[in-house]
Amino acid sequence: MKRKFYRTIAGMAILSMIALMLTGCNHSEGNNQAAEGTNTGGSGGSNYWINESGSSVNVAEDINLHVDYSDFDTLETWDDSACTITLNGSSASISGSGASVMNAGFCTVKITEGGTYVISGTLENGQIYVEAGENQVHLILNGVTIMCKTSAPIYLNNGKKTVLTLAEGSENILIDGTEYTDMVTETDEETGEVTGEPNAVLFSKKALTINGGGMLSITGNFNNGITCKDDFKAMNGNITISAKNHGIRGNDSVVVKDGAIHITTSEGDGVKSTKEGNPEKGYVYVEGGTISIAAGDDGIQASTAISVTGGTISIAAGDDAMHADGTLTIGGGTVEISECYEGLEGLVVNVAGGRIHLNAEDDGLNASAGSTADGTEKKRGIGDFGGFGGFGEGGGMQYESSCQINISGGYLYVEAGGDGIDSNGDLTINGGSVIVNGPANDGNGALDANGAILVNGGFLVAVGSSGMAEYPEGTSAQNVIITTFSQRQQAGTLVRVIDGEENDLLTFTPSKTYNSVIFSSPDIRSGMEYTVYSGGSYSNGTESDGLMAGGTYTGGTSYGSVTVSTILSYVGTIGGNMGGGRPGGMGGGERPRR
Repeated sequence: MKRKFYRTIAGMAILSMIALMLTGCNHSEGNNQAAEGTNTGGSGGSNYWINESGSSVNVAEDINLHVDYSDFDTLETWDDSACTITLNGSSASISGSGASVMNAGFCTVKITEGGTYVISGTLENGQIYVEAGENQVHLILNGVTIMCKTSAPIYLNNGKKTVLTLAEGSENILIDGTEYTDMVTETDEETGEVTGEPNAVLFSKKALTINGGGMLSITGNFNNGITCKDDFKAMNGNITISAKNHGIRGNDSVVVKDGAIHITTSEGDGVKSTKEGNPEKGYVYVEGGTISIAAGDDGIQASTAISVTGGTISIAAGDDAMHADGTLTIGGGTVEISECYEGLEGLVVNVAGGRIHLNAEDDGLNASAGSTADGTEKKRGIGDFGGFGGFGEGGGMQYESSCQINISGGYLYVEAGGDGIDSNGDLTINGGSVIVNGPANDGNGALDANGAILVNGGFLVAVGSSGMAEYPEGTSAQNVIITTFSQRQQAGTLVRVIDGEENDLLTFTPSKTYNSVIFSSPDIRSGMEYTVYSGGSYSNGTESDGLMAGGTYTGGTSYGSVTVSTILSYVGTIGGNMGGGRPGGMGGGERPRR
């Protein structure tokens, strides 16, 4: 059964970053050496870093082939030749040509010609209806309140594109009723979604662009806030949507260039794009602006791809925060996910830049091939073990070559109740900063891949339980220190790594209980001894997402030391084994698909 939760948007966390230049290194592995002792002091801090621009992924290459900003998209002005429509409660008056008024207990302002229309005033129960053939229509909302009890307050049945401009400084309100009497009701058998026309407060049959410096408030009591059966663009403006089902649905695409969008849904997705009628469409592209979403289902959902290259996005979702059936790429901007079941999910998940901060009930990042024949998504679960395969290659988990997680830049912080980062194929880290507070339970791991886990660059600290912990491959290009504590460490117990010259490479406070720590940094050098400390305290420094810097560490106990000689170095034991490899897999439990 689909998981549903009531969510509220948490405040955007401020990430206090410390940017440090890191040096290159050679790579090696060493054997564990147990040690006891007490660290009496030392200063320094975690050498973590962020590269928001550096990326091996051309984030918007494919998307930009589809997105075209025309002069009409950016048009916000009008002149004296524009038709003016003044709403007068139960009727309307018109000055100019191209529109007419029909009154019979229900006021309809019908626009039948292309051109510019400036609308102001209040309509207590009525509709703006556009049917202008293949002509472009420019609607200016200049302080309107339109309530429609039985249909869409604005119904764009146009055969050509419509641009809706929110006049500078204006406040505009659209509200519908709980039932539409003029639509042919159609319901999707799989999703239960109302698909008849119109099915939203602002409904457009063709391409729709919203621009301008004003405000638009939409209350969708029946179904969606905005439905566009073509390409939808938000150029700027301040848009607030409260909807029973989806906030914004673009059947071909949803593009946000700038502005502020605030969405609350009780049942559906915040932003949704499908590919009805065009298999090359179905994408969401966020270039800038501010988007806040509190959604009963997914925060952002796309049938093909999601790409974020800028802007600020905050999400609290009942299911996935972002879900793409194809590729999901974060290449810039800020993404703050306060609540969700799974965080970022797609066939391929790319983190190439920007700042991501997420808290997931299950997996933080998930690369999945999708549903099985019976409509369920194959997903490993604690209650469905197929037996442990011992150490070495995992058993019982199916490798999907099409599933990939690629991290090449940016800053990624994950809090996860399930797997921190989970790929049904390979997981590759080439750059950026990755901090994972993974699961406390032994049925999941901070890192999880049915294929290879490769760390070739960047900064990585991943902590969690050791029961199903998986570790990078020895074929990685960057050194990794793996520490397994014999006893579970309590949440808040510091873990510290210093080199033989007493330089502080890592001082970190895990947020949950843990006994597995995976640490990789360009600062880990061949031939150098490294010591892992546990416990103690840190004072007079700064803290960001558990990473400490610039202060003094005292009172910790040395857990072990290792001299790096090959890629993977171990401190402590891994299930009684000092060798590498991944633990054996579990049978495939299933979580019902949305």
